[in-house]
Amino acid sequence: MHAELTEDQGWIRVLDLGDVQISATTRSPVRQTGPEAVRLTVFLDGDAVLTQADRWCPAGPSGVVAQVPRSVLPLPAKELARPLDGQRGLGGVLSRWLLDLSHRAPEFSRADAPALASITVDLIAATLALPLDTANPPETPHRALRARIDRFIEERLGDPSLSPRVVADAHHLSLRRLQRLFAADHTTPAAWIRRLRLERCRHDLVTPHLRTRPVHAIARSRGFTDAAHFTRLFSAAYGVPPGEYRRSRTG
Repeated sequence: MHAELTEDQGWIRVLDLGDVQISATTRSPVRQTGPEAVRLTVFLDGDAVLTQADRWCPAGPSGVVAQVPRSVLPLPAKELARPLDGQRGLGGVLSRWLLDLSHRAPEFSRADAPALASITVDLIAATLALPLDTANPPETPHRALRARIDRFIEERLGDPSLSPRVVADAHHLSLRRLQRLFAADHTTPAAWIRRLRLERCRHDLVTPHLRTRPVHAIARSRGFTDAAHFTRLFSAAYGVPPGEYRRSRTG
């Protein structure tokens, strides 16, 4: 947790939260770290824009940038490049949160980092989950159906019996049509369920009031009945076992 001035790149990093980076920007271009990163820029004039991939992007007026790993946002890739309303609703809440984080950076300690990062990721994910505003094309029946299915899955992640067949039956779809629906976002129903479960476990592992809860209990609460299988999946997704991930971020 520190402030770091980097004049040649045109930005000042004010908060390092581990997976999440919060930076104050100037008018100079800001280099994104790579395609695995997602970058949300909130400008002081109230506009906000989300970008991804390894590219140069003009920062425009001064503001605040939140940069997070693509893997922590369980949303379709096509939802990760668009303008956002930074003045109203959840977008306004998110904008004010990021601006306040930047202003209050000196007040935080390293122990605050996991909670701050978790709240930031949750706010970004919640904002992106909203339908696009009226300046964008209206939601199609395909996207509306997918949104209903995503909500259904989210509400039942703790049920070990949740499966593509259960999802298909609940929405009166054939399994083949469900597969095609998810294939449009380059994934499968089973992979999507697994990814959401892993992300919720990752979130729970660093949530302060769950620090004393055993790893296997967190996994079970998100639908993983086999602790060893969960550990293998988590390690493959995040590079370290769940216990080590928790220790590295909670100290």
